[in-house]
Amino acid sequence: MTNQELIRYNQFLLAEMDLTRRRVIKLVYRGDSLNNLCERLNVDNNGDLTNIELILERLFMVGEKSRRYYSLDGNFNIDDTDDYVFEKISKYFKDSLKNKNPNCVYFFSRNNVLANFFADKHNKNRFLRIVENANHHERLHIRNYYLTLLHQLAAINYKNKSHFVSTSEDYKIAEKFARQNTDSNKVILHCWQPIRQEREIITKYDLPKYSLGPFDYQKEFSVLGGILPHFISGLELMSTNRFYPNPNIFCNEVSDQIFITGLEIDQTNFGKVLALTNYRRSLVTDGQSIWEGVTP
Repeated sequence: MTNQELIRYNQFLLAEMDLTRRRVIKLVYRGDSLNNLCERLNVDNNGDLTNIELILERLFMVGEKSRRYYSLDGNFNIDDTDDYVFEKISKYFKDSLKNKNPNCVYFFSRNNVLANFFADKHNKNRFLRIVENANHHERLHIRNYYLTLLHQLAAINYKNKSHFVSTSEDYKIAEKFARQNTDSNKVILHCWQPIRQEREIITKYDLPKYSLGPFDYQKEFSVLGGILPHFISGLELMSTNRFYPNPNIFCNEVSDQIFITGLEIDQTNFGKVLALTNYRRSLVTDGQSIWEGVTP
């Protein structure tokens, strides 16, 4: 980095720390292998000769997306709230209740109201009747509340086409996940997410809640759709102890707004870059709603 870029990046970090203290944003980290990242971005992994600049060019243009976006097949759209979505949620929970993983068994034992609700086959129609009274925004909130849990449970029939990307609020946890990969080159994605202030819609409709998550020690924060490049501060390559800041930081004035709505990025060539990756769908957002597109 040049001296000017270093000054700007330090300003960025100070603002980030301040907004984190004020609970406006949440810092999150994603640990993975370089090989997995190369696979998603369609970059040849040649060990020490891997083209890092190409990885950065694509990552800071298209971001990191959930498993659903590797294929044109599979699950419902990210903005879909039709009845069949909630029917699927009921089925995913019934299947998850059969999971013998000790963490899952313990989770359902301490959230027995939720477990009993979805275990009772008669409640599927009751569930549909309840959400029928909600508007589209409320239905999305209800859907995402339960899908977040199903993602963390690695629910059968959902985990391989999930709408969420896993991150951790704890850097050490992300580092541990990165080290679990057999690839010698590990990466950690440094990101942030705005803390959305939602009404308590689950309470409004008297639906079952859950406390914490099935693996709460992982301090997981599940990001819907994917980590947009607008919310990535940089990529850490652990094998070389190098950190690559998002170059879009240096094209933005440091302000509270960029942490809430994301960095402004020139995405004129977005379609062309996305088509070079192994993603098969794109995400589009206006800062509030989010929807999908298909790779050109």
